[in-house]
Amino acid sequence: MVTFKKPDVRAFLKTVKVTRFAVSPDGKTIAFQADFTGVPEIWAMDVEVGFPYQLTSVGQVAYDLRFSTDGSFIIVSFDHDGNEKAQLYGLSVEGGELTPIRTRENTHFNVCAQSKDGQTLYYTSDQDNKTYFNLYTYHFETEEESMVLEGEGARLSLSALSEDEQSFTYANVYGNTSSVGYLYRNGTSEPLIPGADREHVTSDSVILKDGTVYFTTNVNQEFSFLARYSPQTKTFEELLTIDGEAITSLTLTEDETSMYLIATAGVLDKCYHYHLDTGVYEERALPVKSVEQVELTTSGSLVVLGSTPTRPSNIYMYHENKWNQLTEVRVTGIHEQELSEPDVIRYSSYDGLEIEALLYKPQPDKANGYTVLMPHGGPQWADLLDYDANSQILVYEGYQVFMPNYRGSTRYGASFTKMVEGDWGDGPRFDILQGLDELAVQKKIDPEKLVVLGGSYGGYMTLLLHGRHPERFKAAVDICGVSNLFSFVETVPESWKPFMNRWVGDPEKDKERLIKDSPITYLETMTKPMLVIQGANDPRVVKEESDQIVDALKKQGTDIDYLVFEDEGHGFTKVENRITMFETIIRFLHRHLHG
Repeated sequence: MVTFKKPDVRAFLKTVKVTRFAVSPDGKTIAFQADFTGVPEIWAMDVEVGFPYQLTSVGQVAYDLRFSTDGSFIIVSFDHDGNEKAQLYGLSVEGGELTPIRTRENTHFNVCAQSKDGQTLYYTSDQDNKTYFNLYTYHFETEEESMVLEGEGARLSLSALSEDEQSFTYANVYGNTSSVGYLYRNGTSEPLIPGADREHVTSDSVILKDGTVYFTTNVNQEFSFLARYSPQTKTFEELLTIDGEAITSLTLTEDETSMYLIATAGVLDKCYHYHLDTGVYEERALPVKSVEQVELTTSGSLVVLGSTPTRPSNIYMYHENKWNQLTEVRVTGIHEQELSEPDVIRYSSYDGLEIEALLYKPQPDKANGYTVLMPHGGPQWADLLDYDANSQILVYEGYQVFMPNYRGSTRYGASFTKMVEGDWGDGPRFDILQGLDELAVQKKIDPEKLVVLGGSYGGYMTLLLHGRHPERFKAAVDICGVSNLFSFVETVPESWKPFMNRWVGDPEKDKERLIKDSPITYLETMTKPMLVIQGANDPRVVKEESDQIVDALKKQGTDIDYLVFEDEGHGFTKVENRITMFETIIRFLHRHLHG
């Protein structure tokens, strides 16, 4: 009898990650980013054949990927080792060397749109405006660059370009919960919602041939809805509101008769087919529970990238009234039924606010009795029903995983999301603690066997919980977490600084609160074993945030391990680095929890 070795952490982390795709104009080819080789590269596949072939050998993350208008080449942007300074290149559809389009050291270029004739590229960049970005055009034939619009007072973000290039929509982004949309035409800008203040978000938009703009916004409402702006009459109309759901993206059909809407409903994503002439819409069943990207072929086939908790991200095409799976990514050596489908739970927090959360459970024969609390990043983000390798690894190792969408999370209405602004350290923390208490009362967790592990804002919350509630946890794992709110607001990217007062607080006016909410204030009570992990090139939470907490804890004798990746930024993209990280985490937990 042949005995097969049990898969380990590598099985999960060597699972291919498909993270972005583009469809050729004729709909016959799909280019996508995947890490088949252990690092992110661009691959392509002919839809009818289905077997992928490699196009690049750069080993870097692509920020944008799209075919040129005529399909003769691919436009792609890469950063370098996580520095988040994307550079623009042209790539042959056959693959090979990259041809620079717009590149400059320490500069970010963000592709936005391309003209119908393919000659002009529209993009935003911080090359002359580090704080707010400007909008530029680049002409491929003449190689001339022109500034179209200067960002002023808020980060400039282009949304949609009209087919005749006579108008475009853009947003002034004042923060995650404040983004004002405009239509630019005839050399002037006009608001998509006349008379509205900044306390709303306008996001995705499309422009019809007659100039009418369809877009999503949450103005005067909790959840984003579908709206229309007529430039002829300068009128704004609310078209479609779905109770308890936020419409987040619009994809217009080639004939402009309908569009596909993606909506969020708590931890689940939904798709609707909306008819422009009648306003009738119907739900389109999806093969996934979480949608990452949606595109339409010129023939009208819907293409989706998405995942479920037990199935990694794959590309699917809706053709002839059925979904066809174009990629086949799965966890090597582990059957889908062996993975954990989380329970969706809800509980009332300390002030009555309802919190939704996910609870992953291991197989009974593997359970070791410990629960890992995993606060998400953002903080204006959310955990949802997608494939999360980190959770599945921990569950496979016998740990239960608790992931609460505390106040400040997206997907639960504008007011809910804003609750974290100016309150990083109290409200979300109390929501988490209340969730742990509720689970303990229901005997779903052992309150004496808790670990906290988080990245980014989740890393910040890990540090804060460790410092303020050390008695609750046996160990802590912080991944690129903020340790000091004062140094954090000084070192974030320039384009973030205008909204830091709103988001985190004013270092002078809110000094006492920022001291109270900074994890570094509670060094003396950080007594439990801790592992800190950091990317050296992180531009969001710079390495010094981790350095200062590690140095201070070492001096006071806290048991602390420190792992730094020199070729990573905010989040780790290289397979071997991810494997090293999680093997280190598992060893750390085994050593301190199981002896």
